[in-house]
Amino acid sequence: MNKLLNKVKFNTILRKIGAIDPKKTRQYLLILLVVFMWSFAILSSTIKSSIDKISIKTVPPFQYDEKLEADIKGMVSGHPIEGMSKYIASRDKQTAAFMVAIAKKESNWGERVPVLDGKDCFNYWGYRGKREHMGSGGHTCFNSPRDAVYTVANRIDELVIEYNLDTPSKMVVWKCGYGCAGHDKKSINKWVADVDLYYQELVN
Repeated sequence: MNKLLNKVKFNTILRKIGAIDPKKTRQYLLILLVVFMWSFAILSSTIKSSIDKISIKTVPPFQYDEKLEADIKGMVSGHPIEGMSKYIASRDKQTAAFMVAIAKKESNWGERVPVLDGKDCFNYWGYRGKREHMGSGGHTCFNSPRDAVYTVANRIDELVIEYNLDTPSKMVVWKCGYGCAGHDKKSINKWVADVDLYYQELVN
């Protein structure tokens, strides 16, 4: 019985639709189209606004420094990190100076590096952030040189800006974490002195 009633109702609706004036049908369709396009425009604007807000928070305003790149290349010429010079020179000068100086101390600018399946992990800083792919010695394996610079530079930015570690003596936490008590004092002083040598050459 219910099926029969539903069928009658459906047929009635179809007859009513068929009885609509074609001109009115076009008007209704035009109105629906306008409403749809308006709704889509609002949705697109909302999504774009959300993406822009995320981008502003997570992506610093990098600006490539041609002279800085030339200075970096002149310093690291012939070493693997030379291929990263342009990416490093796109970061804040202080951060770039720390990156070059720390990489010299930790890997001799890419000559001693963690590997995964025999391949270079592009980790020239002894960075140990947890990722899906980890290289030898428990070090992070990066997807590319650009990924390596972006990730490590962001970490250095954080240490400098949020924790005020703006000198090599303060940045020694990179070597021994936030507690250097268990580390040999001579090795700590040596790390600071070596990093400071290259840091000062680039930052000044």
